[in-house]
Amino acid sequence: MKIFGTDGIRGKVGEYPITTSIIKKLAYAFADTIFQGKKGLIYIGNDGRESSSIIQNAIFSGISHQGSKCCVVGLLPTPAMSLCLNKLNKELVAGIQITASHNPYDDNGMKFFDKDGLKINNTTEKNIEKTHVSVDEIPDCTDKPQNNHEIFKTMYSDIINKYIGKKIDYTLGKNNKLNIFIDCANGSTSKLINIIFNNSIFTVTPIFDEPDGKNINHNCGATNPKVIQDFIKSFNSIEAISKRNKQKKIKIDLGVALDGDGDRAIFVSPDGEIVNGDDVLYILTKYNKQKNNIRKPVVGTVMTNYGIQDLYKKIDIKFIEAQVGDKNVVEEMIKNDAYIGGESSGHIIINDFENLYVGDGLITMINLISALISLEQPLSELKKEIKPIPSKLVNIRVKDKSGFINDQQNRKVIKELKNKINNRGRIIVRPSGTEELIRLLIEHESESEIEILLNYFYDNINKSLTYEI
Repeated sequence: MKIFGTDGIRGKVGEYPITTSIIKKLAYAFADTIFQGKKGLIYIGNDGRESSSIIQNAIFSGISHQGSKCCVVGLLPTPAMSLCLNKLNKELVAGIQITASHNPYDDNGMKFFDKDGLKINNTTEKNIEKTHVSVDEIPDCTDKPQNNHEIFKTMYSDIINKYIGKKIDYTLGKNNKLNIFIDCANGSTSKLINIIFNNSIFTVTPIFDEPDGKNINHNCGATNPKVIQDFIKSFNSIEAISKRNKQKKIKIDLGVALDGDGDRAIFVSPDGEIVNGDDVLYILTKYNKQKNNIRKPVVGTVMTNYGIQDLYKKIDIKFIEAQVGDKNVVEEMIKNDAYIGGESSGHIIINDFENLYVGDGLITMINLISALISLEQPLSELKKEIKPIPSKLVNIRVKDKSGFINDQQNRKVIKELKNKINNRGRIIVRPSGTEELIRLLIEHESESEIEILLNYFYDNINKSLTYEI
């Protein structure tokens, strides 16, 4: 039975496969597969959910049963696990990040990394799935894992600060220090922002940075940027004056909404406009062509707005369409020697690290700030050129994703909608790779027509297969 989704394993805690029994077996299978029967060291991080300790103990028991050792590194962004493993550059090491990314707190899961900091490939996933079913029940381990909560935090902070120095011209930024608000989603970046950006050339204010185990992604973060959007709109409408310089008005130059494990970011311009992953991907691609003469292909996904795909033709950059999921984006980037790729959701992957393709919300932010400073333009100005065709993305909670997609009545409705749209837009219906959801995307040149099409879909699908229609 398939356990891995588009990005690791996740689900409701206490329900298959997020049970202690299954997690122990998966951890055993991972260690045995990744070390090829040898014994190594596996680092374990988490994004702050209250169930992390339960899962951590199960992982430790499974790995110990295989004979390998563990080092717990505590609250940590997922991309930090990747970057730090890569920097260690050691044999017989690996990583497991306990996270359910942008999902609510009562979900949890695991993302798995090899010694180079790369997410494990499909072949390794299949081997783990195959191995774990043949493993007998594993007892709880009574020993305690090694704890070192500072090793990766210090290393990650150093990596990010060096990256800032590489990407941003300090002489350009020192006379116009940007004010940046970062929504940490009460997740893995919460305790790192002030440490990382302590001596930065921009002023950083973190919000939603008090994780309590239950508030991760709750009414905040990349999946709900409206809070930071409304705040920026309100604050920048006020004539706030600096105490030090009475002639200078204070404003927020950029809002950043990270998700729970820090690998994606949605941005907010000074006038309160939301800038998603598709927008950022185009802005950075165009900037890198102009500034650094990078003309390599760019990789998006099937969900990338058609209006934005057309823009790449105008700047003579080849656009490559991947399936949804950052691993699929990375696969196409490697295949096509692309410098940058990403998803609408805010996963942006930039090939700036040797042999490592990593999506990191903070690295995306640094690249966007570099463009803003270098071009001396606000984000709202850079966004003006981007005119996506009207679209709407809705999530439908279903009882069985495969059953919904393959239902004859639903297939007939989707076919009818495609005929109605014809060449004036498109419809995409796909199962989420991380939740029990069906994602419906409708793009159409007429905004009012989208609502008509959406209502037709709701009125005619097999509602017995859904929870909420």
